[in-house]
Amino acid sequence: MTLVAILFALASLVWMIPLLRSGRYIQLATLVLALGTFFGPDFYAIDGPIQISIDRVLFFVLVALAFVGLRLEMTKLPEFNRLDWLVIAMVAWFGWSAMTGGSNPPGTPPMARWIFYIAMPAAMYFIPRMVSIKTCDVRWILTGSIVMGIYLSVTAVFEIKGLHGFVFPRYIVNPDNWEFFGRGRGPLMNPSGNGILISMGLTAAAIGLIKSRRERRLFYSVVVACLLVGVYATLTRSAWMGGIAAIGIVGFVHSPRWVRVMSLGVAVLIVGIASTSLKDKIFRLKRDENLSAADSEKSVKLRPLLAIVAWEMFKDRPITGHGYGHYEIKHRTYHDDRGYKMPLGQARPYTQHNVFLSILVDTGIIGLVLFSAWFLSTAAIAWKLSRDGSACQESRSVGLVMMGTMLAYLCNGMFQDATIIPMVHMFLFFGVGVTVTTMQSGVATDSAGQRVANHRRQSGTVAADPARA
Repeated sequence: MTLVAILFALASLVWMIPLLRSGRYIQLATLVLALGTFFGPDFYAIDGPIQISIDRVLFFVLVALAFVGLRLEMTKLPEFNRLDWLVIAMVAWFGWSAMTGGSNPPGTPPMARWIFYIAMPAAMYFIPRMVSIKTCDVRWILTGSIVMGIYLSVTAVFEIKGLHGFVFPRYIVNPDNWEFFGRGRGPLMNPSGNGILISMGLTAAAIGLIKSRRERRLFYSVVVACLLVGVYATLTRSAWMGGIAAIGIVGFVHSPRWVRVMSLGVAVLIVGIASTSLKDKIFRLKRDENLSAADSEKSVKLRPLLAIVAWEMFKDRPITGHGYGHYEIKHRTYHDDRGYKMPLGQARPYTQHNVFLSILVDTGIIGLVLFSAWFLSTAAIAWKLSRDGSACQESRSVGLVMMGTMLAYLCNGMFQDATIIPMVHMFLFFGVGVTVTTMQSGVATDSAGQRVANHRRQSGTVAADPARA
């Protein structure tokens, strides 16, 4: 395996050379993201105080190339705006929280968690901030999201059907790693993370379905159906919600006002019916091979217990929190509280199942305010970009894909600590960087993009936006 990993890393570097020579840093970044998804630490890693894997080595190579680009005038430092400073402040506070939280808990050291889940994603955010976004970059991102989503969907179906011989990489179906085994957990080994990435591709495919010419709509219809099956194959309720929200936001933006109002009413009606007649079946759904239907229902009942523990921990350290990455060692005594007359001890083996509660407990109000401000500001920028009728189609697509991804992240983050799902923050921060740069500087039209725009005008495919009707 070591020889295979070395050869694969060398081959990846060879692929990066022509991209670097042409200044295609967005393509380089997406290549690193794809490699991190499929060939991350679960594929091959060197253990130590800080775990080293193929994707992490290539990431630092990418960062080094970005600084080399400054010297060669292929990249430039961005004009810092409020969101840039917010990212820097969040990284600094989370890092300080990790360093000052006390003794390290068993498992992943807090500083390693900060590096891999906060600092590296923030660096990935600044890669697109240092370059101009071109139409070819947007097409690359949209196409890459769809292709990855199809792969993850097909793999997820193979997982739940037991067709393990068709699954690659092989570690996905290793029964020794029992958590979520039997669900569509994908190369991230987490069905919620898998659902977020598939939902990102689902958003891009839904945009293609609406914006493409008539002869290509059948293709995109098949792709959308495939991705919806992939979301279902995660067998995870929050992933289902995220997939529905992702495809729903595309329909919401591109539909006439009366359709949006009617769709909202129908959605509320469906949710009401499902919550009454299908609630027991959904809660008792058997998902993991090692998890019974009763255990599945029990996992739902754990969340109020975890919320109580989070509340008690928050009351003790409301401003600064208990230290980023220190929950594993700081939460133990809070399960012995008998004042609630609830079995808090049942939640002892689990981490927080809500991204906002997790951040609040670890980093306090300061960390939660920084994270929430970053998240809401990004959502506002993405929404404004997707609704800007004067912007080009590529710019609006960037905003819409970001909205779909953030909705999927939010739906999953309400029931999982999405900050510690491998690669999810790398994708999220990179998407935010692309969105902010697009909002600030627009999308530069390359020669290929100009030909596409001319063809659209000649064929009349650029019609009035029905959402403005």
